[in-house]
Amino acid sequence: MLPRALVLMKMTAVIVKGETDAEFEVKSYNNIVFLPRRTMRSDFWFVKAYLKSLILVFVLGLSLTNARAGDNIEFNRRATVTAQILAGISPVVGDPAIERLTKLEAFAEHEKWMASQWSQVRNRISATESWRAHEVKIQNAQNRTLLYPFSGPDFLNAYILFPDHPRYVFFSLERPGTLPDLESVTPAQFGKLLQDVRDAFHDIFQRNYFITDYMNKQLTTPWLRGTVPVMATMMALMNLRIVRIEPIDLFPDLTRAYDAPDATHHPRRIMRSVRIDFVGANGGTPQQLYYISLDATDKALEFYPGFLDWVGRHRPATALLKSASYLLHDNQFEKVRAIILATADFVIQDDTGIPFRFLNQPPWHVKLYGRYSKPTMKGLRYGYQPDLDAAYKAKPDLPELPFPFGYHWKGRQSGLIMANR
Repeated sequence: MLPRALVLMKMTAVIVKGETDAEFEVKSYNNIVFLPRRTMRSDFWFVKAYLKSLILVFVLGLSLTNARAGDNIEFNRRATVTAQILAGISPVVGDPAIERLTKLEAFAEHEKWMASQWSQVRNRISATESWRAHEVKIQNAQNRTLLYPFSGPDFLNAYILFPDHPRYVFFSLERPGTLPDLESVTPAQFGKLLQDVRDAFHDIFQRNYFITDYMNKQLTTPWLRGTVPVMATMMALMNLRIVRIEPIDLFPDLTRAYDAPDATHHPRRIMRSVRIDFVGANGGTPQQLYYISLDATDKALEFYPGFLDWVGRHRPATALLKSASYLLHDNQFEKVRAIILATADFVIQDDTGIPFRFLNQPPWHVKLYGRYSKPTMKGLRYGYQPDLDAAYKAKPDLPELPFPFGYHWKGRQSGLIMANR
């Protein structure tokens, strides 16, 4: 259950104090907040900014439609259509502001590229779904939470592997950002936005994981900001509908203290979070995705002493760890490793997740798939696991893994560890 302290983040007009004073408008459509690009001359405008004015209420108005017959669940048309456009899908709308974009050559090019790439990804998804149906047996999945540390915006793998989980909790460094406001973009800006989307999806489509260093650039362009547009686009590709997207604040008192202009004691990266509710194309009970942006090192978590307790309350839990840069092998992440081991009773991961020695002991039961390959990350001083290597070699007839999973994505070199207790 979520703590009662969970509240909507205050979204206010921002007044910047710096070389130039300026106010800019914050627009809200159907629970989505669209923020304009900054126009300040100072590169440090956000550091100097402080939140003022009244709390903006997230309104439902404007175009909540398409409720399933006999069901009260309605999806958010504005957010869903925006996600479909980013996914290269022509939405069925009667909105001239959107239809003008689908008639542009830039959209035709984007539609063709996404369709071509997605047809190849669908083969991978089909293999994953077949494997999941045969191998992944989780009782009461409809009552569980999926924990996905170091997720980035990888909703795709989370949903393919665990489609029945009602709640997903992601946490990662990348900022959540917002959906772009398609009503106000010019044709030239729209073309740049779609190119940014293609750049952001290149690695997840080809390799089945994001490259962190590339994401730092791909998700901070003038047109594509944060993980929310990427996760929403993935939902559109999976034929899902967005019910709402809303900023949340798990610890509002801490946020106010750390955001204060005169704050001297604050984390280098202040927590920002968002919740996305979504449903299938035919409606049904909404599922929830919580995305928390924070530094999850032991030292940085001292600024948020309640965060790991909040994670630990999501029982029963499943954990997914993949392409995680071997962070849980590092003693800087002992707290996250401990809370995952304590909270989750079912784990699917590659070799970059929890070190094998923690799972290869009672009460855990482990099953291996595919093959083990030594880490190839440049400059990595740890990550190779002799015990995991020996466990694979001791069982040469292990079942194949029919899809790429983790860094060794070429030529069926991937390995997967499934553990339960």
